[in-house]
Amino acid sequence: MFEHYGTEDVQRIGLTDRRWKLFDQDFGRQEDSLVAQERVQNSIYLKLRQFARNGIADRLILLHGPNGSAKSTTIQSIMHAMTHYSTLPEGSMYRFNWIFPLKSSDASRIGFEESENDEIGTYAFLKPKDIGSVIRCELKDSPLFLIPRQERKELIDEALVAHPEIADMEHFSYEWAIHGDLSQKSKWIYEALLAANQGDWTEVMRYIQVERFFHSKRYRLGCISIEPQANIDAQTRMMGYESTGLPGVLHGIPLFELDGELVDANRGLCEYSDFLKRPPETNKYLLTTSEKGTIQLPNYRAHLDIVLTGTANEKQLNLFKRTPDFSSFKGRLSFVRVPYLLQYSREADLYRRNLNVHSTTRSVAPHTAEMTALWAVLTRLKRPSPKNHRPDLAPIVSKLTPIQKALLYDHGAMPDELKNDEKMLLSRSIRQLREEHDEVEGEFEGIYGSEYEGRRGASPREMITLIALAAEDTSWNTLSPLSIFTELEKFIKESSVHDFLRLPVDNGYNDYMKFIDVVRQHYLELVRSEVFDSIGLVEEHEFDRVFTDYFQQLKALDPSVSLYPVNRETTLISPNSINRVEQLLNVQVVADFRSNVLSKLGAYATENPESVIRYHDLFPDLFRKLKMSIWAEKSDQLEMALLNVQKYFSEEHGVLSVDQITMVENTLAKLRESYGYDNQGVQDIIGFIVSSQRLQENSD
Repeated sequence: MFEHYGTEDVQRIGLTDRRWKLFDQDFGRQEDSLVAQERVQNSIYLKLRQFARNGIADRLILLHGPNGSAKSTTIQSIMHAMTHYSTLPEGSMYRFNWIFPLKSSDASRIGFEESENDEIGTYAFLKPKDIGSVIRCELKDSPLFLIPRQERKELIDEALVAHPEIADMEHFSYEWAIHGDLSQKSKWIYEALLAANQGDWTEVMRYIQVERFFHSKRYRLGCISIEPQANIDAQTRMMGYESTGLPGVLHGIPLFELDGELVDANRGLCEYSDFLKRPPETNKYLLTTSEKGTIQLPNYRAHLDIVLTGTANEKQLNLFKRTPDFSSFKGRLSFVRVPYLLQYSREADLYRRNLNVHSTTRSVAPHTAEMTALWAVLTRLKRPSPKNHRPDLAPIVSKLTPIQKALLYDHGAMPDELKNDEKMLLSRSIRQLREEHDEVEGEFEGIYGSEYEGRRGASPREMITLIALAAEDTSWNTLSPLSIFTELEKFIKESSVHDFLRLPVDNGYNDYMKFIDVVRQHYLELVRSEVFDSIGLVEEHEFDRVFTDYFQQLKALDPSVSLYPVNRETTLISPNSINRVEQLLNVQVVADFRSNVLSKLGAYATENPESVIRYHDLFPDLFRKLKMSIWAEKSDQLEMALLNVQKYFSEEHGVLSVDQITMVENTLAKLRESYGYDNQGVQDIIGFIVSSQRLQENSD
């Protein structure tokens, strides 16, 4: 099933990974899709492939992680895919029922009588009024098990010869189909009918009705979630039928029917939600069930064809590891860690689903999901420890601030203050940095256990609740990062409710109040750039021209210019223009700066000999810094433009000239078309920028 939906490559922190498309839920509701978590997806796939190769799911897959890290969502996504896949030709699944015709009161044969149905060849299509009884196989046995083993093997071998593409699959095993057998009740009925018909197998098959079934969690067919309070997972009871309901040969045979969660989940997937919250005694039968695929019930031993999964939070798992029972269970469990996400742009996809749901009367401002996710990710990061890294990398990672680490994890952004060779080294070491704390254990509030990065911090579930509260805040015109910041300031005061808020500040990390200010500043830089671009005092192409000219002139000064491809003819111009740009970029050591820039240009030219250099893409941080410096020189004009926008929406609208109104409306149009702001959102961000500037002026 995983392979049917295919894969795609995605960027995780420091690497390219494989994402299984079934988790995108393109066949169902997008709200049910799993955001990110590719490592979890691949871990589950590898375990399922091993089960398929062995012909038995001999371990319970336990997804463990902090609350709200998408453990249950992962399993539910698989169940939704199973439901859809079972409706496709490739996913067809079959079971069978025993159908017995209605007997007359004068039956002369041992449990059978001649009728017109004897000429039909099968009772599978009897009309309801002619059916005496139907015995269903609750375990959904495959109809293949009705075929004698030798003939079954020959049939399967012939099918594999006809379909070599299946036979050649590395993880394909059909041993279960050859060596499997009927469940206890069906086996007794089969043997009784075979004996009554003197071993004529075709006569026995007359009583078989094969039907296709479809996985469905809603209808409890092969997809079951067991809550921790549900303790009876399977049970038996004696079947009761009227005397005319069964043929005589079956009278006196003790036939039991099965019931329960495990029975309904057979030939599918069963999830034990909050597995470790169940009393240990109720789970002990799983020691045998998970390893051998059987469950012993009163008067019945059921053989299961099922994948068992469970979820548990880290606190439950850490406590369970300290119990005597853990040594018995650990060999029957296959652990899959599900941490919180550490890429805020991907977690933002999750929050976007909820923003419009909660903001029904107001618009949602751009960047709301991203800023919410950024704060959440900052709360989950751990301080890099120099001792865990080699000598040349240690001094670099030791200086990383939480926001720098978050931006590095998200899209590989490098701190401005690093030299070019340091940036290259850090870029190559992102994966090492991400895995630094994977095996770390420690004690927190009396419980010893895993302390990996992504183990603690704000849960997506808590952030979605916070979004709902922010949507009710009427002090802003829109649901925006500004209303999120207000709710965050209330949220961080609830340290008695959220345990991660009790973590001590560690050299800038775990400083949750400061994180609000950091994200607010990051948001301010984003909206200032968007607003200033939209005001249009300097056209975008003019920024690009100045930036490009700088590099063209710099290359002309360098004797190794032939190494670098150019967009147009390079001429040597007065160094004054170069110095002017470097002044705007606040370059401190010119020689080192130029050396780093030219080194990066050379590396790019070597790796991309046919490419035209787009300098603003190659040096995005420098380009942004140049724009901010130029805007700073035009601060008076920009401030006037901002005030004019505020007047436009106020009672002072009438004091604006025609030219000023035209400029404001052009600004609004650019903000709407290029960045997605409506007029209410513009009023919020303009007010935010103006008030921030005044605060800065007062502090200066």
